[in-house]
Amino acid sequence: MKKFLSLSILLLCALGLTVPAPVEASQSTVSTQPLSPGVTWNKYDFRSANKHEINHIAVDLNNPHATVDIGLPTTFGAKMRTTALATKNSNGNGHRVVGAINAAFYHMDNGMPIYLVAKDNNIYNSGIISTGNDAFVSNPIAFGITSNGNAEIDNFSTQFKATLPTKTMIVDGVNRLRETNELIVYTPQHHSSSTLTNQFGVEYIFQSDGPVASTKFGQTLKGKVVAIHPYGSTGKREIPKNGFALSATKDKATALQSLEMGEEVTVRLGIDSKWQNAKFVMASGPMLVKDGKRHLTMDPNSWRARQVAARSAIAISRDKKQAHFITVDATSTSKGMTLTQFANYIASLGYDRALNLDGGGSTTMGYRPYGTHQIKLANRPSAGSERAVSAILEAVSSAPLGQAKHINYTTNKSTLSVGETGSISVNYVTDAAYNPLAVANVYLEAKGDVVTVNGQKFTAKKAGTGEVNVKYGDIVLGTFKVKVAEAVSYNFIDIPANFIYAKELDYLFKNEIITGYKDNTFRPQDTLSRDHAMVILARYLKLDTTSVTDPGFTDVPKTHYYYKEIAAVANAGIVSGKDGGKIFAPSDTITRAQLSKILVEAFNLKGNANKPFTDVGPTNWAYDYVQAMVANNVSTGYTDGTFKPNQPIQRIHFGKFLYNLAQ
Repeated sequence: MKKFLSLSILLLCALGLTVPAPVEASQSTVSTQPLSPGVTWNKYDFRSANKHEINHIAVDLNNPHATVDIGLPTTFGAKMRTTALATKNSNGNGHRVVGAINAAFYHMDNGMPIYLVAKDNNIYNSGIISTGNDAFVSNPIAFGITSNGNAEIDNFSTQFKATLPTKTMIVDGVNRLRETNELIVYTPQHHSSSTLTNQFGVEYIFQSDGPVASTKFGQTLKGKVVAIHPYGSTGKREIPKNGFALSATKDKATALQSLEMGEEVTVRLGIDSKWQNAKFVMASGPMLVKDGKRHLTMDPNSWRARQVAARSAIAISRDKKQAHFITVDATSTSKGMTLTQFANYIASLGYDRALNLDGGGSTTMGYRPYGTHQIKLANRPSAGSERAVSAILEAVSSAPLGQAKHINYTTNKSTLSVGETGSISVNYVTDAAYNPLAVANVYLEAKGDVVTVNGQKFTAKKAGTGEVNVKYGDIVLGTFKVKVAEAVSYNFIDIPANFIYAKELDYLFKNEIITGYKDNTFRPQDTLSRDHAMVILARYLKLDTTSVTDPGFTDVPKTHYYYKEIAAVANAGIVSGKDGGKIFAPSDTITRAQLSKILVEAFNLKGNANKPFTDVGPTNWAYDYVQAMVANNVSTGYTDGTFKPNQPIQRIHFGKFLYNLAQ
């Protein structure tokens, strides 16, 4: 268990407030599961002043089959749930999504990401940088996987420029909403066929020599002016497939006014070298950790930062070879965190840098359970259900399918009677990389001749203990034992094949000492009445019940159903009545102590086992009878050191006593 300094103490120190005595914090692992080579999911309980439920997916980029990617819906700007989008993006050997977390901030109304999103150098949205130190993203900071395969969290600088015949202008954005006093370039890769702007600006339409098939960092667009829409123009401004559009307002619009029809303009879409040719780049914020220490790039006293809420983050190691998805829930059993607390927690884990993601109600983590490609929800979203988002981060495995390695199965029976059939139920089969394999290909192989097998079923052939291999192709994934009991003479519907007293019951049934009921039940736990006990005892002793002398019990007339059996046992001197021999009380239950006396006297049992029972001491009237039962191996009592003398005897326990007497 790892110890942490209390997050509340760290926060008070940062604010220069009086520091109370430290509160010990601790983290314990609730569950852990490898998802694929190099990817592991953990669930933690982190406790300081409050309990926090943490989910954490670690991705080791040193593993050749592990990486991180950004997941986007097919239609950019559409929204999907994290688990559904991750499942959809899991598309075979080269790209199996095994874990995911919500990622980019987005506009709740239209689903478009607010900040920079680029993948394989393609600019999906150049984004904005918010103003004000109370905003999440007031600095241009991104997470991504760079061209060398490393994870990176750092500042970025887009370098968008438009070169006109007489001047060069800064382009403020690509394929996003035009704001006040901005110059925006729109290409055919915009999510709409038109610029979607209003009449309060100017737009110039350019035609290139050929189709503009992409919008990428490092790309240069060239085109000649073919249409001009001056300030106040209404209607759609279509983006040509073989060109682009420049849209501007205020001073930027004024600067474009020198452009005339037919003039050529060059637009250069650049980004600083660190991010050029990156696998993906996604802006977010604020930064939480830098150089292993808390480093908030927004005002920690702003209402957004001070809000106790569910949080999501991406963290990386100093060598940039480890990426970590981290969420903390805000539910009835998990206290959310402020941004300062979240940053302190991540810094305490030893990571070099961390970047906040779109948390709150969007906080979601998913993982791949064994045996499926369907991504399952790992955390509990504070919104009550999973919210649809515009982008996710994915932990991706490229490990190809291999041979079967892991299996999880259950057997419906481990003890059978001869002729009885059992089966296994396979929950999942995976290869070494935890890729799912078809459970239908699992089959059984019998070792020895105690059982036979057919597919995933096994049938008992003879008494004994057999072994069965669980196989996938030629690979043995598991082995289990099957105990086959001797065939029994009874067939009671309430007696299982693995009945603990099977041999005793078989003996009693074969010798017609104890029979079942008309509904084909035995009811082993039922208690015995005195008259039923006499019937069983008369059968066991083979007493003559055809010619008996009336024992004179006033409550056992000759018309009583069991008169002959009761009379036979009484004639043998084994039992006598109560109240001067007049009352037998045939319907009363018989206790374990009473039965001990009857059996000791009936079979003339001698001896004293001197076994201490906590509820039958030497002064107890039944002490000698109980000790004689134990001395003659008729009974042993219970494992807790009791005999339970006053407990009514169960049918099966009476039968076991009689079986022991016969041995």
